[in-house]
Amino acid sequence: MEADDFFSGFPQAKNLFEEIMYKISYLGPIQLKTSKSQISLIGQSAFAYFWIPGRYLKGRSMAPLVLSILLSYYDKIVLWKEVTKIKEHWYMHHLEIWEETSLTNSVLSVLDITFSGGKPIEK
Repeated sequence: MEADDFFSGFPQAKNLFEEIMYKISYLGPIQLKTSKSQISLIGQSAFAYFWIPGRYLKGRSMAPLVLSILLSYYDKIVLWKEVTKIKEHWYMHHLEIWEETSLTNSVLSVLDITFSGGKPIEK
């Protein structure tokens, strides 16, 4: 499945995703792995996941796009919508992306660290 197919029927989510990809282009080469349920961003390994709540949840106000990031710690800097401990020392962090400004410098820093396997990239 291609990214365009993934976003079919969800133009706002597609626009937000494209804006985010532009904002993180400085990280380096990023591959996309697209499935029915999510788009995985892959650097050295998978470091972030995007999914569309409207594809699964009906009848209530929801963000057009969600960013999920797996971290070995519970991040308290970003205002995550939800953080779930999935096993010892691993937490899945979910951020609702309502608009371009949802991607704060703090979120970009977390993406920077996860892209590089835990080490901040020198800019």
